[in-house]
Amino acid sequence: MFGFRINQPRTLLIKIVVIFVPVFAMAHFTQNMVYVLPTLAIGVLFGGSINGDTKTDYDDAEAESGDS
Repeated sequence: MFGFRINQPRTLLIKIVVIFVPVFAMAHFTQNMVYVLPTLAIGVLFGGSINGDTKTDYDDAEAESGDS
């Protein structure tokens, strides 16, 4: 339709769960937005840092340099 395709659906699902579950639990148990907003910010940080790729840039640079 618009060229939108999910490349890694499993990683996306994990990110959604990591962000949604703590925020929903905090909102449900405290009923205060004061606690929900920081929980959301922390969840976005953790969720954004999850990467589905197992290969890193450091591995690429080490392989190209030939140092073992």
